[in-house]
Amino acid sequence: MAQSRSQKQFLKKYHSPDIYAWEWAAVGAVVLLTMMSFVYIDTKSLTVWSANLWEVISQGKLLHFYEYTAENIYDLRHQYMGCDIFAILPLAIWNLPIWIIQHTSGTPIVSSPGMLLWSKIGLEVCTIATAHLAYKMTMLITKDKARSMWAAMLTVGSSVCIIGVGVAGQTDIFVVLYAAFSVYFMMKGDKKLMLLFAALSIAVKPFFIFALLPLVLLTQKNIFKAALECALSLTLMGVFRVIGGLFPLYKESMSQGPSVKILFNLTDTGFEAPYGKSSFFLIGLLILCFVAYFTEPESDEERNRYYIYIATAVFLIMNAFGKTEFYRAIVIMPYFSVLLVSNTKYFRFNLFLSFVFQFSYTFALSCASHFALSSEYTTDSIFSKVFAPHEEFSQVYNNNFYKIVLNSDANGYVSTFLINAFSGIAVLAAVLILVLNYPKFKHEFDMGKKGEFEKYDHGLLLLNSLVYLPSLLMLYIMYFNNLLEKKQ
Repeated sequence: MAQSRSQKQFLKKYHSPDIYAWEWAAVGAVVLLTMMSFVYIDTKSLTVWSANLWEVISQGKLLHFYEYTAENIYDLRHQYMGCDIFAILPLAIWNLPIWIIQHTSGTPIVSSPGMLLWSKIGLEVCTIATAHLAYKMTMLITKDKARSMWAAMLTVGSSVCIIGVGVAGQTDIFVVLYAAFSVYFMMKGDKKLMLLFAALSIAVKPFFIFALLPLVLLTQKNIFKAALECALSLTLMGVFRVIGGLFPLYKESMSQGPSVKILFNLTDTGFEAPYGKSSFFLIGLLILCFVAYFTEPESDEERNRYYIYIATAVFLIMNAFGKTEFYRAIVIMPYFSVLLVSNTKYFRFNLFLSFVFQFSYTFALSCASHFALSSEYTTDSIFSKVFAPHEEFSQVYNNNFYKIVLNSDANGYVSTFLINAFSGIAVLAAVLILVLNYPKFKHEFDMGKKGEFEKYDHGLLLLNSLVYLPSLLMLYIMYFNNLLEKKQ
């Protein structure tokens, strides 16, 4: 049956390589609404700490920064700042305007939805910069501007970025951005800038060191030189730790931080061995190190594919088998997006698997963590101030998705099944992505009759870019349900 003219026009638009303005607007709306609807406890702490830095500088008491923060004059959930000043320095620079407002007007940042939103906008700028790097990385591999733009959109609209920045407002995005710069300069062959940005990433939080080792081993086969390069990437963190010793209460504050706990949790999942527990994450990391060491890329393109593949694999394994916070999966970006769009043979199937992974991961997270999707964190948000400026939900028992699922079954069978099922689906999708996109497999261009790549699918693009929308709608349902319950 011949297609009508309107059907042909629709299919042409549906499979167009161009991303339409309304699609960008839809993704932007979800991102903005999320930032306006959540104020997570860490967002308040990080924003106040960044402003505290300017406060002690204005008083000429920079060395007393950790003491001043520990006074906790704004009654934050965290009394001590458990990280180096360097980890909040970019946020402090961005938040200078709201510190000036607080300092001159006396309006506390912590109780101002507008100023808290400003802080998160600064983090979102870093997400956009990361998406730009996704574009540049994809260009190095595919030389295709359209697919490179798809990689950028898949990064900005990914559930992991929206959760990490829009929901949790975490400085992990600095780790992600610096690490992405490091991998980009690695692909460009600039070792000095690669090591500089690796050091910056690790100085914020040490996650990138796990990916750096196999990445270096891909091209540096001298074990001692590879070890030296990795050691150099730790120097900036070491310097800040030494300088930190000059600050009173620095050691006490750092001891309250999550760094040691995070590293322990990454290796806590595994099977029992004669002398302890064999970590799934460390086993996977060692396998990737062996693969990288014994691999000899045949071209620059194949080498760059390996860089993206290894970075994606390390962080997927870390989140699959290491116990991490609900917002930590953001570290798979932007490599995950670049990997998806770089394989012409499985382009559409990659996008489908990505949706399955992100949806299953997000749903399992909401079922397993009372932090992941809670209307409690609408308090002090712009959304809350618009709809119910005088209401708080911290004491409402059914204020998050985790408790709703838990209360649906007294024995916990339903919640356990949902968590296990969707976690398993997410892991299976991640494994399939890693298997199908192994760089040694052939990646020939699958061209149409007109010599163009014809596998663009806007339905799959939107499914991936708007995957957090159901969670946002659930938040609003819980929020307004809580309002109704309190009024009755």
